[in-house]
Amino acid sequence: MLKTYAVMVTPQDYPPAFIGPFIAKTNAERYAERIGRFESRRTKNHVDAFVVTANPRNKHLDPRLPTDPWTLGRLIDEEEDQDVVPCLYARLEAQLGADVAEKVWSQATGWEGNSISGREQLLASAEDWRTQRLGAVNALKRIAVELWNDGMENVQDIRRATGLSRTTVYEVLRAADIDPAARDSEQ
Repeated sequence: MLKTYAVMVTPQDYPPAFIGPFIAKTNAERYAERIGRFESRRTKNHVDAFVVTANPRNKHLDPRLPTDPWTLGRLIDEEEDQDVVPCLYARLEAQLGADVAEKVWSQATGWEGNSISGREQLLASAEDWRTQRLGAVNALKRIAVELWNDGMENVQDIRRATGLSRTTVYEVLRAADIDPAARDSEQ
């Protein structure tokens, strides 16, 4: 089965938070380093952030925040006046790096000098969601191959588990040098 990772943030005086899942351990390690450093500065207390194996029983915060001003602004409004660790800005900085996060945050909060029209915000939102969808589809394709290799021999079961179309599951398996028709005919 595909091993996934999470970042566990353990601040003083707050419950631990899990962020993930991450498919690549190196991405989780970079994220943990950034978020631990930022939250330690912000709270003026040491905040540990380290990589653990993701556990589906734990509630996880999504590591990818939307970067379009429209959607991010709505998230900022929802979190306003909440004392949480890690904060939304810390997660954004861990995702994008300090310079880009500052620019994106400024646009979302309206502090950036040049105003972005509603259409530009919606187009940016569409692009962000399209990028996230592409990443999710690629991850689901890898999971489909892992499920097959793990013994799930029925394409319909894989299709239901991943939400991919039957045609896509067949294409992904064939691209991984697996002939699903050969195993289907053995059943």
